[in-house]
Amino acid sequence: MKRQKRVIADLPYGVGVYRSHNGAGDQFWRVRLGKKFTGGKSQSREFPDLAEARLWIDRQDAQRRATGASTYQLTSAQLAEAADAFTRLNGDSLTKAVTFYLGHAKPAGGCRTFEEVVKEFLRSRENIGVRPRTLVAYESAFRVLGTQFNAEPISQITTNALEEYLSDQEWMPRTRKNYMVTLSTLFTFAHGRDFCPGNPVEKIPRPLLEDRPVGILPVSAVSRLIRTAVAHMPKMVPSVAIALFAGLRRSELCALDWSEINLASGTIEVKGVKAKTRQRRIVHLAAGLKAWLRPFRQDQGPVTLTPRDDTWGAHLHDLVRKAGIENYPHNALRHSFGSYHYELHRNEQLTASEMGNSPAVIFRHYRNLVSPADAKGYFAITPRSLTGHG
Repeated sequence: MKRQKRVIADLPYGVGVYRSHNGAGDQFWRVRLGKKFTGGKSQSREFPDLAEARLWIDRQDAQRRATGASTYQLTSAQLAEAADAFTRLNGDSLTKAVTFYLGHAKPAGGCRTFEEVVKEFLRSRENIGVRPRTLVAYESAFRVLGTQFNAEPISQITTNALEEYLSDQEWMPRTRKNYMVTLSTLFTFAHGRDFCPGNPVEKIPRPLLEDRPVGILPVSAVSRLIRTAVAHMPKMVPSVAIALFAGLRRSELCALDWSEINLASGTIEVKGVKAKTRQRRIVHLAAGLKAWLRPFRQDQGPVTLTPRDDTWGAHLHDLVRKAGIENYPHNALRHSFGSYHYELHRNEQLTASEMGNSPAVIFRHYRNLVSPADAKGYFAITPRSLTGHG
């Protein structure tokens, strides 16, 4: 078979065209794409006429300009696989599909199990100064969630898997929402570290919670509670009185020191490091609260029996039982203060300032729950009114 090179002046660099004859004497044209054109292995193809060969060269040159030499570095099997992938994607982007796969199977930050991410998350929270109580709450939630997800790569935990798990739990709506918030916080952290491609919790509808009024104690129950403390648990009197008549949160109360209570000026300083909001505030003492605190006054030292709010809560539960109060509402001492204080002053700004809340929260939760007469009666509960002394 004879072969003769034909020179075409405007051929792309690295492309050659040859005119040849087969054994029967028929003429054909062979195009060779050299390594300098493909960037890899040479390729060749035969055509019956020069015009068809030239058209194919132009197409290859256009493709090379658009995609570079990578097209010619793929094997026939790889090209066939790519073509099949495009067909199965049905119009979607191959790049998008690969990005999705890599994000879930090979995340940029490395593969981490749910348990491994939880450990990193807890360390990070501790490093930024999250309160011990919050860390304990996180650890408790992750112990529950870990029974289902600990061994799972966090990048492969889907919205459907999370929603199915949450639906299977016999939780009240608020409990379900709390777990969802914790999960969402963890996945946001994981996404920020490139351990997963996104936050699958964001797509799960949050449960709807009923806007129930806060639970408070009637004036008669407040009198019975503090009278019982005086008679049976006198060391609880200062903290119970402060909770009832100054509205401190349990965590703030258990961190309170006598040096932060100034009876002369009639104030309690809730330091920023001890406040839930991390903002310092000054709480003003009503005359009745001063009377309750005066017999127990110290220059310094803890106000409560224990710095642990759960232990203090157990003491309070015992006191409530001794006082014969049934159906004790959640967080009743603080909620009672908010309700009676707002009714007495009718000023959500003032009550918010005392409690460390926003005025909107005060207006929404504590408005019109008690009568003006009961509000006056509440703050008139003093040692003298209950015992005739003080």
